[in-house]
Amino acid sequence: MGTNEGYRIQENTADPAHPSVDSVIDLAMDRATDPRPADHPNGHFDQYIKDAVERFGEDDVGQCIHLTLAGGHTHRLAGTAAFGEDDYVWGIKIGVAATAYLRELHQENAASIDS
Repeated sequence: MGTNEGYRIQENTADPAHPSVDSVIDLAMDRATDPRPADHPNGHFDQYIKDAVERFGEDDVGQCIHLTLAGGHTHRLAGTAAFGEDDYVWGIKIGVAATAYLRELHQENAASIDS
C-alpha cells in the first residue's frame, strides 16, 4: 500500500480514482455500526473500530484515521494525537483497520473497473 507519496488516497495522490480519506472514515463508521461476524477474516478490524468509537467517539476515531492516512503520522503518533499519551495503542489498532479498509476500497474500485 505504501508508495513514495504515502497511502494511495486522493489527498496524497491527487488521483480522483483513489478513495478519499473521508470514504475510508465512512466505511469505518459503517463497520462500527454493523460489524461483520467475528468469524469473518477481517471481522476483528470492525471490532477495533466499534470499540474505539464506543470509548472515544466518532470524531476522535475519524481524526486518528485522517492523521494516519493523510497526515503522515505513524499509527502510534496518530493514536497519541487523537486519544492521548496513555491510549496511543488505539492508534495502532485504528491505523491497521483503516489501512485494511483502504485496501478493500481499492479492490472494489478495481473490480468495478474490470466489470
